Amino acid sequence: MRVVIVGGGEIGFSLAQALSAQHDVVVVDQKSSVADRFERLDVQFLQGTGTSSDVLQRASVDKADVFVACTGLDEVNIVACALANQVASPRTFCFVSRQDFVEMPAEQKGLARFGIDRIIWPEAQLAADIERIIGAPGALDAEVFADGAIRLLEYQLDAGASVIARPIADLHFPAGSLLVAVRRGESFFIPRGDSQLASGDRIVVMGTPDALQDVRRRLLGGTDERRQRVTIIGGGDVGFRLAERLEDSMDVVVIERSEERGALIAGRLRRTLVLAGDGTDLELLEAEDIGRSDVLVSVIDNDERNLLASLLARQLGVRRVITRVGRQANLRLFERVGIDVAISARGAAVASALNQIEGGTARLLALVEQGAGSILELQVPADYAARALRDMAPPRESIVGAILRGSQAIVPRGHDRIEPGDRLLVFVTKAAADRVRDFFTGARA
Repeated sequence: MRVVIVGGGEIGFSLAQALSAQHDVVVVDQKSSVADRFERLDVQFLQGTGTSSDVLQRASVDKADVFVACTGLDEVNIVACALANQVASPRTFCFVSRQDFVEMPAEQKGLARFGIDRIIWPEAQLAADIERIIGAPGALDAEVFADGAIRLLEYQLDAGASVIARPIADLHFPAGSLLVAVRRGESFFIPRGDSQLASGDRIVVMGTPDALQDVRRRLLGGTDERRQRVTIIGGGDVGFRLAERLEDSMDVVVIERSEERGALIAGRLRRTLVLAGDGTDLELLEAEDIGRSDVLVSVIDNDERNLLASLLARQLGVRRVITRVGRQANLRLFERVGIDVAISARGAAVASALNQIEGGTARLLALVEQGAGSILELQVPADYAARALRDMAPPRESIVGAILRGSQAIVPRGHDRIEPGDRLLVFVTKAAADRVRDFFTGARA
């Protein structure tokens, strides 16, 4: 498959990095300075603007199967997609940052009139991801697969956790659940039966919703059924959408610095308390008793202010802090200084785009730990010789988290068989993705 990407920023680089191993990728960007970072990837880099027909011709858009516009300017992305559709008929993916480009009146036909097939709004994706994490108390990450039949959750182990310093084979996780990965400092690995967990480890588990409830009780103690209190710092697109999604099931407070913006969203939210003020103002946070919040989410469009608001919340005693990070390079820094969940709008959007771009026998469903691991959905070929998992030798950096067979969702053990036509949810490390695709499907997607 040939993919043309207009925009060499963080989104463009992440997409090129994920796609270049299996597809022909061309990256177009106006800045020659960004070319250096693409040299270590197997991609073609062209300097120029995606709004130039000449540049698009040089990129061989007429031969492209997929065209992605992900510059920092919505208008450039829209025009680039429109031009690509004049030259050929690739599937077009347009990244936008403004809500009005997404939620146009039906009679205006939205961006479809420009020939755009998919609109990706990172802020909306981020709000959905944060909602999922809040809905899984104590979790650092949460994903849902197979219409909710299978979930993925990530937890951090405290010093008193009962699963520490014992071989994983002796832990006997509940039936229907599977420990698939461990983050320990800078190391990320798929554990084996003789592996032992340590205090501070971040563990990734997959399973059915009921089984993961049991896992949570073992790791964190009893469940807390009371209505959660959530404070959101920042009433922009992400903060507003998140409050809108949460206000029916939780007590939500939004703190917005702009009085005008605060009044606007207060008029559109039915059950949310909107406060005018600066989320980095300690006196305000103390006066509003923010320390009683179960969760604080800081989604200001500024990394430094998000970090300050989050550290103040932690000092005041907030149980769980979720923070938006704009620069991918800051993600690990935020975690190191005590932020429970550092999450990027760009990362969420890239995973969504890759899911839609890649099809066939293999699809990327989710990224874990900023891409150190991922969940692939693999279609088992019709001519596959059925056999039990224990009789197979897939790459060591992978583990089958679920088998989807008709309406069944099976969290497998060694005796479970993989049969022709099954769909597999496989957890893989970054280095093993291509080998795992080949192993289960017989050919790259």
